[in-house]
Amino acid sequence: MKKHRNLPFFVPFAGCPHRCAFCAQEKITGHKETAESIQAELAAFDSMMANAGDLHTTENQIAFFGGSFTGIPKERMIALLKRANAYLEQGFASSIRISTRPDLIDEEMIAILKQYRVTNVELGVQSMDDEVLRLSGRGHTAAQTRASAALLVNNGFVFGGQMMLGLPGSDEEKELATAKAICDLGAKEARIYPTVVFAGTKLHQMTLQGGYHPMDDVAAAKRTVPCLETFLSRGVKVLKIGLQSSPELANAPYGPTDGSLAELAYGYLYAKEIMALAGERAVNKHLTVCLPRGELSKVTGHRRLVLKELQPVLLPRTLDLREDEALSVPRVKISIEG
Repeated sequence: MKKHRNLPFFVPFAGCPHRCAFCAQEKITGHKETAESIQAELAAFDSMMANAGDLHTTENQIAFFGGSFTGIPKERMIALLKRANAYLEQGFASSIRISTRPDLIDEEMIAILKQYRVTNVELGVQSMDDEVLRLSGRGHTAAQTRASAALLVNNGFVFGGQMMLGLPGSDEEKELATAKAICDLGAKEARIYPTVVFAGTKLHQMTLQGGYHPMDDVAAAKRTVPCLETFLSRGVKVLKIGLQSSPELANAPYGPTDGSLAELAYGYLYAKEIMALAGERAVNKHLTVCLPRGELSKVTGHRRLVLKELQPVLLPRTLDLREDEALSVPRVKISIEG
């Protein structure tokens, strides 16, 4: 079976009518708004495909990221989709993925996406709380998200929901409700993005003025856990937690800037599982914990932050961590002796 691979092409949303409080597109994606001609952009797309390596050994999906794809000028969007379809016809890719805003999906757009063989559509849901959306300057409502998701699911697209944690006016309860709503809307995929404060954004000004209080890495990882747990329990594939590692992310003045935030979040999820299974029975006992294959570092890494949290709670004489190929993420198995 061929390994799946995304072939990402970034399409900056030049002239976006909405400037979200957290938006710093060029710092998140590494790509600035552009006034390039369509032909120049198509040439850049061809170059990306040419430099993608051997496309016959993997199952490839062309992914248009970086902005709201269905909000760019229609001529530009269709030109990119036509070029992508040419690669599909040659057997270099098998499907197309896009990301966009909930208020930029309608019946007409659905027809275009179907025509050009788009299969996966990710919506920037961010929150299902209208007050959070308003305070964040999103420019759309939760009702628009529901309508767009229904259009996508009813027309056979793989719907993915992107959500953010720590937005202005948000809290853990609202975020968990958003994760549950994304599942209820029929999502098959999800991304979780704890809010990072980039210089020059409205959120940066709010932070400096004391009107917004950003999370650090540990707080963001712990706050991710309930949403991550919800998606996994509902069979929704979590594609990404946190922004991609980059110099821009590392230099952000506030917020969770650890490029390995996903590892830490899974670590705290495992800690929650371990504590729930062990309980008071593990106090002063020999505790053996089995994790799925390849997951050990999520508990032992990150400056041993997860282990440090476990130790005072469980107080075992020894904590023996092992891997078990029979386990699936994020399940654990525990044995207690003594």
